[in-house]
Amino acid sequence: MTSGLIDFALVSVLLIIATYMRRHIKILQRYYIPAALIAGILGILLGPHVLGTISPVHLSFSKGASGWTGILTTIIFACSFLGLKLENVSRSAMQTYLLAGIIHQAQVVVGLTLTLLCMYFVTDLPFGLGILPVMALYGGHGFAIATGSVLEEAQYLANGSQVGATFATIGVLAGIIWGMIEVNREARRGGTSIKMKIEDMPEELLTGYCPPGNRRSIGSAVTDSSTLDPLASQFMLVGFIVLCGFGLRTVLINIHPFFLNLPLLACSLIFSAIFTICTQKVDRVNNMIDRATITRISGFCLEYMIALNISITNLSLFLDYGVAIVVVSIGCLIVTYYCSFILARKVLAKNGRFETEVGMFGQACGVLATGLLLLKVIDPDFKTNGATNITSSSTLGYTFQLPYVLIMVPLIMIKPQFVFIVSWVLLVVFLVAGLFFGHRWNKEEVNG
Repeated sequence: MTSGLIDFALVSVLLIIATYMRRHIKILQRYYIPAALIAGILGILLGPHVLGTISPVHLSFSKGASGWTGILTTIIFACSFLGLKLENVSRSAMQTYLLAGIIHQAQVVVGLTLTLLCMYFVTDLPFGLGILPVMALYGGHGFAIATGSVLEEAQYLANGSQVGATFATIGVLAGIIWGMIEVNREARRGGTSIKMKIEDMPEELLTGYCPPGNRRSIGSAVTDSSTLDPLASQFMLVGFIVLCGFGLRTVLINIHPFFLNLPLLACSLIFSAIFTICTQKVDRVNNMIDRATITRISGFCLEYMIALNISITNLSLFLDYGVAIVVVSIGCLIVTYYCSFILARKVLAKNGRFETEVGMFGQACGVLATGLLLLKVIDPDFKTNGATNITSSSTLGYTFQLPYVLIMVPLIMIKPQFVFIVSWVLLVVFLVAGLFFGHRWNKEEVNG
């Protein structure tokens, strides 16, 4: 118990230092490097693998620190759909969804194909490593670390969660830096709908610090604190989803032993979706959920999970998987750029196209927040439909993300050929649908 509290305290100190650095160091502001990422890198530098090699005094986490990954990820996944409102989707959002599907499947196919090629040069390289890039780039740290943990717990991929975190870190950095380069280049060409310089960005977005008088509420109270603390009222709902997820997993395991490979976090995600769909029209239930607070619970867990996982990364994994990580990352980033900025011209509507493209690129290299961050540089008030498009496509994207988290990850360990073939088929389906409907809808828009 004490060791767990000390781990929590150490990560907290790293986040304090990282937040201060983000507030005062210009280069971190210019490229919007998240505090959790800075904290994780500090953890590596101050840990046993760097500082520890030259000094007896260094940062040291307990042996059980890695166990927090599964706990935090399960909470994050339980929050995924809780309180989410399902709304009608516009045509331009559907076009963005089809583009997102193309990017997702392209990342899967390229990741698996390049891993297969690397297996000829790197001994004992698991083919399943190739599924981590899509979880990391399109899904972000949460999906990447969760998937890596599943492969690691199955003794299929050593240091799986840390490999996933590495892919995700590369994706976030590449998404922000490469995305900003593309934004600046397009702005010089005059190709953006709204002109805005980085220097004109709000101070709190650059420094990460909201001064008094400009601080937003993190949620709304559903219960009065005299009866139950408002934060506790939302945490108890998350706990309910986790418990139901545990029950679902138990039932599935009793049905077939295959589901032993299905982690609790995945079942929590499934039940979160089931609960939201079933209660969508039940006001008595929905009125007890504050989506803003649920999002903050998820965000809190994600920040600590990212910082902790990167901090405890064993640098020896780069000796084992370094070549594959570099090769696969480069390949996936190139195909993501191609789909986001070149193929997108044939799939997306012309109105607000670049804004949607850059938002989609950021989202496909990290998470929705990265895409919205890039979009805010050129469309600070979200006057174009770019934000709506990528937000809607992010929600709809669960339709192709979830099958990979729930089915393909366990299957990659026992039937890799099946996963490889199905991934190619899905890529062709999304590509054909995207090009067909993109051409058809854009033609109707011009004629109409």
